Amino acid sequence: MKKRRFALLLLFFLAVFASFALAHGEENEEFMLDHSSLYPITQMQAFGYGSLVFIILVIAILLFHKKMTNMAKTITYALVVAVTAIVTIYLVITTLHLNFISLTKGPVHWHADFEIRVCDKEIKLNEPEGLSNKQGVDLMHAHDDNRIHVEGVILDEKQASLGAFFYAIGGSISEDGLKVPTGEGLLSVHDGDNCNGQPARFYVFVNGNLIQNPREYSISHYEKVPPGDRIKIVFTEKTLEQINPSIG
Repeated sequence: MKKRRFALLLLFFLAVFASFALAHGEENEEFMLDHSSLYPITQMQAFGYGSLVFIILVIAILLFHKKMTNMAKTITYALVVAVTAIVTIYLVITTLHLNFISLTKGPVHWHADFEIRVCDKEIKLNEPEGLSNKQGVDLMHAHDDNRIHVEGVILDEKQASLGAFFYAIGGSISEDGLKVPTGEGLLSVHDGDNCNGQPARFYVFVNGNLIQNPREYSISHYEKVPPGDRIKIVFTEKTLEQINPSIG
């Protein structure tokens, strides 16, 4: 009886974990931040399906091994080995393929610092939720540190763009405005909105230089800052000459 209860408890917790992996692997994003469209199933889905099958087989062994014939035991153990091998091989092949077709032939770890100021007030992103401690997704995120982290395999420069970052955190950026999640909700500003009672404009500076079309700007390929980018995003009624384009 104790063995059966333990088996059922194990099945419950591992099934919940595997179900989370399946749900997590179903995301399909505008900037391909999860690479989900490249393969029949994602790596997380493969792990989730494999885990469920593995769990079922292990539970069957724990509960019914005394009643199994030798043939049934042989088949069950063979299935456990086969499932483990198939999932492992699938993960290895997809990882090797992803690295091979990537821009850098392997994973990257790039950083860029950023600061957002709206009407002279510094804006902070909504605090990270969950155990991951990430604002965004695995490939493109921040850690409540005003630093963009690009960690993983890059297939296209747009995956390391400011547009991808703000998309990942649940916002957006364009030539004339910004949407960003904060602790007080989604902040949205556009050219022509008021700051301090006057019409304001939206600017993005990279390393002190004003850039156009910030959505398409891809951060420099550096791990340390500097030489990695320092990005200042400003919405203000001040003239361009009155703005300090540097962070700090």
